[in-house]
Amino acid sequence: MADKDTLMEEFVATEAAKNEDAAKDLERVEQEIVAEATMSTEYDDALGNEQAAAEDAETAFEFEQAEIAAEQSL
Repeated sequence: MADKDTLMEEFVATEAAKNEDAAKDLERVEQEIVAEATMSTEYDDALGNEQAAAEDAETAFEFEQAEIAAEQSL
């Protein structure tokens, strides 16, 4: 049977891997949201819907800023 130190090391490694996977998933989702908001901005702009285009652009900007802030906190 593994000793306490070995079990703790395995637990810490597993949790670190889970956290890394979660961070990668979050980054992917953020990138998808920015891409979707950017496409929506272009679409609404082409339709002449300035208000919706501005809101879409604001959403993209906010997520880009959040991504920058997250990268700087690492």
